[in-house]
Amino acid sequence: MKVKTYLTLFVLLLGFVSFSCKAPQKEMDLTQVRKAIEDGDAKFCEAVRQGDEVAITALYTEDATLLPPDSEIIKGKTAIETFWKGGLQMGIKDAVLTTEDVFAGGDLAYEIGRYALKIQPEGAERVGQKGKYVVVWKKTPEGVWKLHVDIWNSIPPSQ
Repeated sequence: MKVKTYLTLFVLLLGFVSFSCKAPQKEMDLTQVRKAIEDGDAKFCEAVRQGDEVAITALYTEDATLLPPDSEIIKGKTAIETFWKGGLQMGIKDAVLTTEDVFAGGDLAYEIGRYALKIQPEGAERVGQKGKYVVVWKKTPEGVWKLHVDIWNSIPPSQ
């Protein structure tokens, strides 16, 4: 009986020592994450200005999900490229993304922000649209932050 009790105590002590000696995880540098996200946003805006749906799509993970307003869920890079190609053909000419908050942990981060679009369908006057968004970013094994889940909605012009 004493041997069993000592053995149990030894196993518990070993587990405690093992757990307490575990190397602490490196705290994520939120400033670096925010910069990477803002750099990604800048690339997104430039790709919109260039009318380049391929460059826009390259900023998303392979299994990304798009949740556009008044639309079904769009999954995967092929479908996302088709979506952005349609948006550009519809007349999206410029995008400005403004990051308000970034929170991160592990290989995921999320960004809350505002956007402003300039849209000019062929033969029509240029109009603006403003809105808000949330993006879940995922860090790839190569260390690149990419859009993983992207949702946005517009703000009515009167606000």
